[in-house]
Amino acid sequence: MSANEKDELIEKLRKENERLKKENEKLKRILFIFINPHTPPSKQIFPKKTIQIARKLGAPRGHRGATRILPEPTETEEHFMERCPHCNDILGKPFEVEERIIEEIPEPQPIRVIKHIIAHYHCKNCGEIIAPIDLPQDGNFGKNLLAQTAIIRYEDRLPIRKTANTLNRQYGLALAHTTILNIIQRVVQKLRAKYQELALKIKNAFNVCIDETGIKVFGKQFWIWIFTTATDTFFVIRKSRHCKIVDEVLGENFKGIINCDGWQAYKTYKTKNKKVLIQRCWAHALREVGAVAEKYSETKALHEWFKNIFNKVCNAREKKVSMQSRIRIKKNLEAELQKWLATCKPYKEMKTVRTKIENGFNDWFTCVIHPEIEPTNNHAERMLREQVVLRKISGCLRNEKGITANETIMSLITTWRQNGLNPFTELRAAL
Repeated sequence: MSANEKDELIEKLRKENERLKKENEKLKRILFIFINPHTPPSKQIFPKKTIQIARKLGAPRGHRGATRILPEPTETEEHFMERCPHCNDILGKPFEVEERIIEEIPEPQPIRVIKHIIAHYHCKNCGEIIAPIDLPQDGNFGKNLLAQTAIIRYEDRLPIRKTANTLNRQYGLALAHTTILNIIQRVVQKLRAKYQELALKIKNAFNVCIDETGIKVFGKQFWIWIFTTATDTFFVIRKSRHCKIVDEVLGENFKGIINCDGWQAYKTYKTKNKKVLIQRCWAHALREVGAVAEKYSETKALHEWFKNIFNKVCNAREKKVSMQSRIRIKKNLEAELQKWLATCKPYKEMKTVRTKIENGFNDWFTCVIHPEIEPTNNHAERMLREQVVLRKISGCLRNEKGITANETIMSLITTWRQNGLNPFTELRAAL
């Protein structure tokens, strides 16, 4: 091979090497979207393999079985025979009578079309016009139908087409897609006042967990924001992920404690509102530090140390001690976290996660002073899960009406569920 040919081959291989490097970096960036500390299990393309420990099948020794308690019978059916079905001979008295309780659902029922004759009266004493009526003000659909449609759409998470199919199968009711949407809007109008009451409860709460997740609205990026307490959940859907949304919902004078992740909007809100306290999510931080330790073995000791600090936080919350003791414990934990951050400094692999933890340094130990506050933001993530599933099924929202319907109905259904109430019963009563 001549010198020129060698030079041409070297140049060709150099260009190919450069091309492959760029392609590799591009693929790494794409892969990082699906494999990172913030990726939920539902989006992980390559989930972690867990080692299954072989054990004996069945319930462990000493386990108390859970048997469903049969309800009391509401009706009785007798099954007696007079003649043999094979030879037609008289059978006489049975030699044994067995009792069985069977739970059965009714067959699909046709809709009830009720004609209401409504008398109106003029009271001579007060001058009011009155009528003995408890029906929806508009349209010819009853409360049960309105409530059931909304429940099927949002509680059962069925698309519009499936909602129409279900109503047709169960009740023989043929409704067009537009009619389903009109019913939903009618329900929303009735529930909007309760939605505003819920907003006021959130604004006056002592502890609010906040989180957000993306959703497409007619192809554009919007955000579902969740503001949830132990008893109430409030959703808003906005085009922005800015702190002004937190300001809109909680107001300028919120005096409680916020559980949140490390998104900049919460820190900005705290800067504006000096009265608010923040508890950063330890679960997020542990995942991020763990992800670095999994990739770089030399940082595993730092990961174990960070987990140990978290365990001390959990133990401090459970201790029944005075406020002075809690303040002292908090100072000790802050000093240990400061040492951890200083130890991380030489490790360039820890730079990103170290910066995040350092930026929220004052917000990691609020739960030590206020032990009723959780050290993580898992509550908000759990309550947001229904919206994520609904988003997966529906894909996106189409317009402002869809936004209003989603945030209103999902807020109230989630809140009713939190309080152990039946969404259908509560929704019907609200109508």
